[in-house]
Amino acid sequence: MTHLELFSEPFARTGNIAADGFRKLLGCPAQDLLQTVLRESIQNSIDAGRLGNGPSIHVRYRTLTPEQQAFLLQHVLSDHILCDQTQETVLNSIAKPNLKVFEICDFNTTGLGGPTSGDAAAEGEETLDFVNFLRNVGVTRDTHHGGGTYGYGKTSLYAMSACSSILVDTQTTVSNLPVRRFMGCHLGSAFDAVAPDGKRKRFTGRHWWGLKDGEGGIDPATGETAATLSSSLGMPSRGDGQTGMTVMILDPHMDKEARPPEHEIIETILWNFWPRLTASTPANRKLDIRLFIEEEEVALPTPEQFPPLDLFASAIAEHRKADGEVIRIQRDKPHKLLGALAFKRGMRATRCGAALDEYTNVPPQASHIAVMRPVELVVKYIYGDPFPDARYEWAGVFICSDEEAVEEAFAKAEPPAHDDWVPDMLPSGDSKSFVRVALKRLEHYAKNYAAPALSAVAATSTKGPSLAKTAAKLGSLLDAASGKGPGKPPTQGGSQSRKRNDLSISTPWFIRLEAGEKSQPCAVFQAELRNDEADTRLKIIAESRLIADGGMTDNTDLPPGFESRVLKMELDATKQSAQGGVLDVGTESGTVTVWVLCPTDAAVGVRLAFVSGSEQ
Repeated sequence: MTHLELFSEPFARTGNIAADGFRKLLGCPAQDLLQTVLRESIQNSIDAGRLGNGPSIHVRYRTLTPEQQAFLLQHVLSDHILCDQTQETVLNSIAKPNLKVFEICDFNTTGLGGPTSGDAAAEGEETLDFVNFLRNVGVTRDTHHGGGTYGYGKTSLYAMSACSSILVDTQTTVSNLPVRRFMGCHLGSAFDAVAPDGKRKRFTGRHWWGLKDGEGGIDPATGETAATLSSSLGMPSRGDGQTGMTVMILDPHMDKEARPPEHEIIETILWNFWPRLTASTPANRKLDIRLFIEEEEVALPTPEQFPPLDLFASAIAEHRKADGEVIRIQRDKPHKLLGALAFKRGMRATRCGAALDEYTNVPPQASHIAVMRPVELVVKYIYGDPFPDARYEWAGVFICSDEEAVEEAFAKAEPPAHDDWVPDMLPSGDSKSFVRVALKRLEHYAKNYAAPALSAVAATSTKGPSLAKTAAKLGSLLDAASGKGPGKPPTQGGSQSRKRNDLSISTPWFIRLEAGEKSQPCAVFQAELRNDEADTRLKIIAESRLIADGGMTDNTDLPPGFESRVLKMELDATKQSAQGGVLDVGTESGTVTVWVLCPTDAAVGVRLAFVSGSEQ
C-alpha cells in the first residue's frame, strides 16, 4: 500500500507568507470556531453547486475505529515534520485514544478541479478550485453573486483542529474526465531546519502530504490510490459521477461539556442557513443537509419546525412572491433602491430541541432582522426592540438589491468571515453610501417595529405620549384582564342568537402600538376566526374596553380623556375592512385585525362577538 509523502514549504528567495500570518487572515469572527467552520464550508459548497440543483451536504462527527486510526498513522501522516515542536503537536493528536474527526462532505458540487500546481494557469473555462483551496490564499470569488471570497474562511478549518491538520478527498472532472484526488495539509509555524538536500533553510510552516511530483514539489494522490486512502479512513464512498469534496478535520475542538455536539451543530446550521431550507426555497437553491453523530443520523428540523425560524421563513416567503408584502429600502439623494424588507409577527412559539439548552444562541423572544445578499445566506442579525408583551415576537428579513453595483458593495463590505457589513471597509463614494444608508434604515425599523415612533407619522413640535410606556402597560395588564391565552372563548351572551359547533373566534391578542389620530396611541389586536360557513350575512362586532384594576370596563361614565373606541377592523384573508366596530365576514375565515384608540398612558382591551346580519 502506497503511503503519502511529506512536503514542507520553504521560503522562496522572493519571500512567502508564513503560516502564522495565513492563520490571522480570518480576522476575528463574531461566531465561535464551529459556527465559522460550518458557515464557511457550507457557503463554499453552495458556491460550488452545479447549476439547477442545490448541493447535498453531510456533516459528520465520529470516532475513528482502531483500524482507521492505525491507517492514518502508518500510511497517511507517517512522514514526520522536520520541526520537532510541530511534529509533537500532530502526533499527540493523531495517536490519542478514540481519536475524533469532524467532516463536511458535499455532493452534487463541482469538487476541486483544475490544475494542482499553484503556478499553473487555467485553460479555457477550467477552474482553479484545487489550488485556491489547498495552496493559494484569499483568492477573489469567481461565482457571480456567490457567497464570498474563496480562500480566507478555510483558515477556520485548521483552527478547529487541535493539531491544525485536515485531510481532503475530492471527486471532480478535469478536461471532462473524472479525477479522484486526496491530500493532507497542516498549518503550523515558521521554523529553520536542514532540508533533504542537506542545506539549512527557512520554512513557512505550511505542509502537505501527497505524492512527490519529481520536480521538487508535491501533488495529491489520485485515482485508485486516492479512493483507497479515503475509504480506509471511513470517508464517504464516491463513484465517478458523485462529484464533490470531503474535508476531515483531525482532533476537532468541540465543547462537549456545555451541550451535546449535535445540538450545537443543528442550531448553527438552522440559524445560518434556514433561507436555503424553508418550504418556499426554490429547488435549485434548496440544501439537503444531513447530520451524523457516530454513524447514527440525527434528524434536522425544518425552519418551520424550529421557532422562531418559522417567522423568518414566513418573512422570506414574502420576498419570493410576485406580490409579496415588502418595504422598499432606498437611498433618497440620489435615488437608489438598496433592497427590500419583510416582517412577520406572531405568538411566541414554545422553543424545542437545541433551543432549550442553557447555552443556546436562539433568543427567547425574537425581535431581529436577518440581513443577506441575493445569494440568501444570513450575514448577521440586527437586534431590535421586542414587543413589551413577551407572549409575542417578530422577525424581519432584508435582502439587498441584486443590481450589480449594490450587491457588489454589500459583498465587499463583508469581512473575511462574511459575518457582518462594515461600510468603513469601503472607500468613500456610492458603495459606502449604499451600505451605510441601508444599515441606518434597518436599525430604525428594528428599533421601532414593536412600537413605531410617533414622529414618523405625525409632524408636531409637541412631544407625544410614549408608545413604549403604553405598550408595556398593555402587556402587563392584558394577562390580568383575560386570564387566558388565545383560544376559543366562551359564548358571549345575547350577541349570538344560537350555538354554532364549528363557529369560533379566539380571544384577541395584543400585537403592537401605532400612532393614531392626533398622535394618540392606537393598539392593534388580532384574533383567529374559524367559520362554519352557515351564515352568509355574518358580522363581527368589536367593543373596546378600558383595563383597570385587573378587569375591563366599558366607556360608560368614564372621565374625559379615558374613553376608547374601535377605529377599524379588517379580515386579512380577503382584505375586507370597515371603519368602526362592525365587520362583515360572511362565510370567510382567517385573521381579524382590530385597531383601538387608546387613552394616553392607559391600557385597553377588546371584546368580539358574532351577530347575524338579520339580527342587527
